[in-house]
Amino acid sequence: MTPLQRARGSAVAIFAMNGIIAFSFVPRLLEIQADLGLDDASLGLVLAVGTVGGLVVGPVAGVLVHRWGAIPVAVVAGLVMAPALAMIGFAGTAVVLAAALFVLMGGDAVMDSAMNSRGLEVESAYGRSIINSFHGWWSLATIIGSGLGSLSAVLGVPLPVFLTVMSVATAVVLLLVLGAGSGVVPEVAHARNANTEHLNRRKTLAVMLRGGGAILAVFIVAAIIVEDVPVRWGSIYLGEITSGTTAASNVDIWIAVTYFALTASMTIGRFLGDRVFDLVGPAVVVRVSMAVVAVAMTGAIVVATPAAFVVACSLSGLGVATLFPAAMRAAARLPGVTPAMGVALVSWFSRVGFVLSPLLVGLIAGRNDVRAGLAVVVVAAVVLVIVASVVGRREHVPR
Repeated sequence: MTPLQRARGSAVAIFAMNGIIAFSFVPRLLEIQADLGLDDASLGLVLAVGTVGGLVVGPVAGVLVHRWGAIPVAVVAGLVMAPALAMIGFAGTAVVLAAALFVLMGGDAVMDSAMNSRGLEVESAYGRSIINSFHGWWSLATIIGSGLGSLSAVLGVPLPVFLTVMSVATAVVLLLVLGAGSGVVPEVAHARNANTEHLNRRKTLAVMLRGGGAILAVFIVAAIIVEDVPVRWGSIYLGEITSGTTAASNVDIWIAVTYFALTASMTIGRFLGDRVFDLVGPAVVVRVSMAVVAVAMTGAIVVATPAAFVVACSLSGLGVATLFPAAMRAAARLPGVTPAMGVALVSWFSRVGFVLSPLLVGLIAGRNDVRAGLAVVVVAAVVLVIVASVVGRREHVPR
């Protein structure tokens, strides 16, 4: 195996471990809520604390990656996340759970930036688009992680035992990755921009925003809205439109089908995305896919049936599959900042999107209904069509 192949393999492993750590506890959130005696509002507050962890820690990721390299930073961040995952299983109070989630999401913010930086280094060395495939492995890992979480619940495995096993297993894999692939990709050792080594974070943010980063920030926030809203509000929307109908008794089935359709289509889209990027370019992919999403989600809102929503979510999954990878690639090429800093700052804006997304839908749904709140997805998709050029055009691919 060549050094470049090892570098690609280590990047895949890091993306996969991140997805497994971040999603293995999600299917057992209801159990956690019941064990701690939390109502919905209290659970929401605890989860929000986790989001704050990513917002607070995220901005330092670029500095760390630029100084120490993507693989060491990603591994250390993952090793911070692993015990935090185990801590979730042992949390006896809401405060301990919030603290565990704060650490978990803080580590995730750093790991997210580091693994994307590594993926882009490897992509640059290959001379063709492969960043979508890394995100495809991440999506597949989230399915595996959540699947293991669900299986552990069915088998009656105690939550502390399950999460401890997951924590140890992922930590072992990360340590193996560190030993096998901690060096800089040989073909792109020059990728760090020495002219920006001494920029402080405030100056870097100003330079990034002036150099096209402001539009890219709008792009990533809109992308998160399109991706997040159907996942987070889908079950509530399906419950609303089936209430008082014959489909009400099957709402749990519709929820499961919708989630599977969205995640499966997103995973497939990411594995196919690199070839499409090379053929027509990221900007064209974004424009076409978001136009389809806007039309499909509008149709689902108007028709208001579970089947229409499943179709819209399937198309949405395919559409959003390449958005985050395209934004990461564009971030690494922003003028005047290091690739690591650009990736870290755009990753931070994505977390802002995860905070804004439920607030926007909740505000609209509170004054109308969830059906009206889903219109935010349509608006965000239209915005993405307008600003798609920020992620670039098709580039020459060496043969």
